[in-house]
Amino acid sequence: MVEVGEGEKRLLEAAMKAMKHAYVLWGFRVGAAVLGNDGKAYEGCNVESWVSGLGTCAERCAINHALLHGNRRIKEVAIVMDAEKLHEPRPCGACLQYIHDFAVDSKIMIVTAKAEKGRVLLETVRVRTLKELFPYPYRK
Repeated sequence: MVEVGEGEKRLLEAAMKAMKHAYVLWGFRVGAAVLGNDGKAYEGCNVESWVSGLGTCAERCAINHALLHGNRRIKEVAIVMDAEKLHEPRPCGACLQYIHDFAVDSKIMIVTAKAEKGRVLLETVRVRTLKELFPYPYRK
């Protein structure tokens, strides 16, 4: 099990609470929280549509929430999904690019976990840097 600090635990809890608001039609619930430059957590959830491409991922929703409150840089990301899904939580390619676009640098931590019955399963936590998950982002 990965050693998780209090800041990461708070961010994971915020992501788990956001996951409860996910609008799911065919997939699974995901919650995310980003740590803004102001030190506050901004949450988001996935919102699906029957039309492919119209939905939004939890990570982008959380970043947009931070932007709405004046934060153009994020310091950390947490992602939580339902424990019943077999694969591990991780951002999709579009979300990794979006995270890169607003991250303070490529060393920010992306903390992922699963949740069950209203609690984050700490034994499922994984911590990686943006650079590890997305070594070759698109740049200007």
